[in-house]
Amino acid sequence: MEDSDDPAALETLLDGLIGSLAGQHGDNVSVLHALFSEMLPTVPPEVRRALIRLAVARPREIFAELGCAWLLDPGAEIRFGAVEGLSDRLAAGRASAQMLARLTILRSWLADAALRDRLDGLVRDAMRKGVVGAGREPERKLHRIIASPVDGSGAQSMAAAVQTRGSRSVAVVLLKQGFGVKDAYVLPCDSATEQRRILATLTDEIEALDVPRVYMEQALGIALGEGLEAGLAPVPGLVDVAQACGLDELRPLSASVEAMLELADPEGRVAGLTAQARGRLITASQHWPDAYPVLDSWFEDSDETMAALESARSHTALTRNMWRVLEARRAHWTALIARNALLLSAVGSNDADEFIAVAAALKDGRDIKKTPVMTFICGQSIMVWMDRQDESEGPVDPGSDMPFAASPMASANWSMPNATPEKAGELARLLHPAGLTEPWLEGYLTAICTAPLFVAPSDWLTPLLHIVGPSLETEKKLTRFVDLLMPRYNEAVSKLRAPDEELLPAEIPLLPIWADGYLTAWEATKPSWPAKTLGPKDKTIRKALEQATEGQIDPTVFRVTLPAWLRQRFAAQKM
Repeated sequence: MEDSDDPAALETLLDGLIGSLAGQHGDNVSVLHALFSEMLPTVPPEVRRALIRLAVARPREIFAELGCAWLLDPGAEIRFGAVEGLSDRLAAGRASAQMLARLTILRSWLADAALRDRLDGLVRDAMRKGVVGAGREPERKLHRIIASPVDGSGAQSMAAAVQTRGSRSVAVVLLKQGFGVKDAYVLPCDSATEQRRILATLTDEIEALDVPRVYMEQALGIALGEGLEAGLAPVPGLVDVAQACGLDELRPLSASVEAMLELADPEGRVAGLTAQARGRLITASQHWPDAYPVLDSWFEDSDETMAALESARSHTALTRNMWRVLEARRAHWTALIARNALLLSAVGSNDADEFIAVAAALKDGRDIKKTPVMTFICGQSIMVWMDRQDESEGPVDPGSDMPFAASPMASANWSMPNATPEKAGELARLLHPAGLTEPWLEGYLTAICTAPLFVAPSDWLTPLLHIVGPSLETEKKLTRFVDLLMPRYNEAVSKLRAPDEELLPAEIPLLPIWADGYLTAWEATKPSWPAKTLGPKDKTIRKALEQATEGQIDPTVFRVTLPAWLRQRFAAQKM
């Protein structure tokens, strides 16, 4: 454009452009913003600021909304053109209460300090001129809100079916851990049928849960806070989403793990549990891959990961290098699990406590090798890498000493015919590095033998090796540990078959340890303890075991009721 400084020429350009856009797309600010975004790169940089200023100052209210959206643009010339246009609206007496309300909300979203100062001055001037409060907004109905779980990259999608008077739309946002609000837009709908179709299409594409409005506000607030901390403004479309959904109180929230866990568990129930109870919740994370398809995306595939795995020259080095990568990425996975904890808490899932416990433990420095879901991520990351390698050029082949998810327990049998007999104290020494004792293991194995449904060896060895395996320094020790487990399992079976054998430790101080082992196995093999098979007596026993882990032991239960119940359970176990 030759006359870049000629207001008349710019007005003529705008008249033609806006007339065409408005004629095709009406008053949808998201669509108008998107169309301008396609056009603006063709305008010389020195003209854009003036063009934006003129556009925002135009009389209709939609241009005030467009100006608010442009305040979040990554281009400084766009942002400052927008604030100048809004100032021109105020000077011309076109600043509405709705515009002032939007600016008040937007102010806290801005990462640009200079822009915030300009905006603060504009708001003060508007209030001095009597532009105060917000007019009565039309009632907005959110018929349905859906959200996906947070995937391995930290991405999450949300959508809301919105009705404002007679018009309908679908508001969509994409959040990304480490970035904040990555995308946001509103899709206008001609009818309720079209609205349902759009939402159905979205739910077909993503694993989605129905969530309450408060969760949408929390998730968006956390994303805003995270973006501000990183110096990133949210995408302009968020203004339209906030307006469409009536999110007038949307403000940045802390994205710290502590803050997210406080939202997920405001009463601190999980933190108030005993260490043993929290440990059982953490152990239960081994079941997440079966329950949540999103865990298929929980793996590392960065350049750093690829380099670490490609440098390995043995199976042991491969696993060791992967653990190092995951330790360096502890903060990412901790926050990701905390975000999912908040989601599951919002929908009332029974698994929310497990996610809360795992995130809190990782935040507090728990060994990632002793956290089942991290073992899953480790193994899956290696398998993803292997799948991408040219088999003829890969430095290693998948073998039996992959991470514990594919270790010796995968092919464990009922007996180990070639194993040498156990030496005195040998098993105790193998358990000791993990902080466990033989009474704990006896409780664990007794639970396996008395579950309502038979537990296959691989199903109880896997979680046990998640707990003990990381503390065993060599593959030889790991293999020896598995060798010694089979005779101990057979011993537990023999005791349950013999009516006069003692099933529990004789010393009272050992009973809480035994009970913790029993409950750990119960949690680790949940599919073998279906709710329909558990009656009132089973629930009473469960409560007594939980109380025992806290030091509250009923002698009658442990010396009379529990042994009889164990033998009944053993006899009734179904294949």
